[in-house]
Amino acid sequence: MIKDDSITSHFKELRTRIIKSFLFFGISLVVLLPFNKLIFEFFSTFVSRTIEQNLIAIEVASPFFVPLKLVFFIAFLLTFPYLIFQILSFMSPGLYKQERKIIFSRTVWGSILFYLGIIFCISVVLPNVFYFFQNIGPENLAISTDIGKFYDFSLNLMIAFGVTFQIPLLINAIISFGLITKNKLRKYRGIFLIFCFFVGMVFTPPDIISQIFLAVPMYILFELGLAFTNEKKT
Repeated sequence: MIKDDSITSHFKELRTRIIKSFLFFGISLVVLLPFNKLIFEFFSTFVSRTIEQNLIAIEVASPFFVPLKLVFFIAFLLTFPYLIFQILSFMSPGLYKQERKIIFSRTVWGSILFYLGIIFCISVVLPNVFYFFQNIGPENLAISTDIGKFYDFSLNLMIAFGVTFQIPLLINAIISFGLITKNKLRKYRGIFLIFCFFVGMVFTPPDIISQIFLAVPMYILFELGLAFTNEKKT
């Protein structure tokens, strides 16, 4: 009976924390929605500086849905750290003090690296990728890009880079928990480099520039993870 009550209380706490996360997302959404046009104008300004062409709306509803998608994405970015905090707070009673410190610190760094990946994608990758696409075709060819497809393309790349920037933490975790040694990982450098280009081929458009922009940072982050991780002394 006591065990059942304990399980029930855990489920109630989990439900409460999930509800809190959804409420945080909803509040972020409500706060941002009145500024959806301003956010879209900022996005359009970025586009005009990134690509030398005007965006068009092929679908009738695109001018309505694209600003909403932007608002939802920004609300998710704002909610992400709070969601992780709620998950870890739910888990923390069952962890030792040192384990809580490790998990919380890595969560903070994971959030920072996720945002850095998105910033790197916006400031470096997207401008160069679009420059490549614009200049690879005939000079007399007029290019018009659909706003919806442009947004989906940019969002997919941003998420890919946000996830990619978690590699140092992944390397740190598997070494710290003794799953593999640094020396063994060093031996797999060549294999990981091939894997980086495979990931670039799968998660980016079918051009070598996008693949290089994803594969090279992946490998550099792999090396950084090795460099800044110390093995436990036995």
